[in-house]
Amino acid sequence: MVWSRLSETLYFFRQHLLALLWLLLPVLVPVSLFLNHRFYVTQGGDPEKAMADGMAIGLQVVAGLYANVLVIRYTLSNLGDSPVPGYGRLWQEAWGRVPALFVAQVLAGLMVILGLMLFVLPGIWLSGVLMPAYVLVVAEHLSGIDALKSAWARFRPTAWQMAATLLALLLGLLTVMGSLALIEQGLEGQEVTLRWLTGAVLDVIGLLCAQTVSILLVRFYDLERNAAKEGVK
Repeated sequence: MVWSRLSETLYFFRQHLLALLWLLLPVLVPVSLFLNHRFYVTQGGDPEKAMADGMAIGLQVVAGLYANVLVIRYTLSNLGDSPVPGYGRLWQEAWGRVPALFVAQVLAGLMVILGLMLFVLPGIWLSGVLMPAYVLVVAEHLSGIDALKSAWARFRPTAWQMAATLLALLLGLLTVMGSLALIEQGLEGQEVTLRWLTGAVLDVIGLLCAQTVSILLVRFYDLERNAAKEGVK
C-alpha cells in the first residue's frame, strides 16, 4: 500500500510537471534569485549572517506556504474538485489560505516535534494524523485550528500508512537535496555571479521536488473523502 501511494504521487508529479512549472516558476524563480543574491553577494556567503536575516527567512516561509497552497489547489482540481480558475485568479485566491496554512503547519510541527522528543514513534504517528490538515485548510476552507481538529477526527485510522509513505518520500527528497547541496559546494571558489545564479536554479529544483509532499497529502485526503462517501452510501 505504501509503495502504491508513493508511485501514484510520483506519477502525478511527472504527468503534471509542465503545468506545475507554469504555476510555480513565477513564484519560486524571483524568490530564489533574490535570496541567493542576498546570500552570496550582499552577505558574502556567510551562513551566520543568513541565519540572522529575518527578512530572508520570512520570505522563504511565505513563499513555501504559498507554493503549498497552489499545488494543493491544483492537485485537488485534478481529482474531481472545482477546476482551476486560470492561473492569474488562482495566484490571487491562494493568498487567502496562506495565514490558515501557516497556523496549521506551526501547530502540527510543534506537536510532531514534541512527539518525537518523547518516544519518537508518537511523533511519527502524529505526522500521519495531522499533516493532512494542510489539505483541509485549502480544500474545505477551514481555519488552521479547525483543520487540525478535523484531521485528528478523520485520519487516525490511516495514520501509520500515511506516516510510512511520507517517510519513504522524505528519504527520497533528502537524497535529492543532498545531491543538489554537493553540486552547490562544488562551485566554491567560482565567480560570485555564477554561484548565486546556480544556487537559485538548484533551489528552484529542490522546491519543485518538495511539492511531491503536498501531492501525497492530497491523495490521502481524496482516499479518505471517497471512503467516507462510500460509507454514507
